[in-house]
Amino acid sequence: MASDLTAFRILVVDAVRANPVALVDDPDLLARLANPARDCTLEELGFDSLARMELSIWLQMEAGIEIAEADILEHPSVNALAAYLAARAK
Repeated sequence: MASDLTAFRILVVDAVRANPVALVDDPDLLARLANPARDCTLEELGFDSLARMELSIWLQMEAGIEIAEADILEHPSVNALAAYLAARAK
């Protein structure tokens, strides 16, 4: 499970960094994204409804994972979303 979780966290971080709506450039937030032990919420990263929609589209297009915006709202941090996706993959 840990490797799955790690892979899904990397996937979520890649999606956050690729998001054209919520551009993360704060050094502290970037450091937290890079460190799995330091979680951050999507709200802290500047994600609004449009950014969440872009995140769900990116996950569908790039990773073949269908996820609704409601699922993202229910799992509002990078680690929580990664754990949710890892659990769904099993």
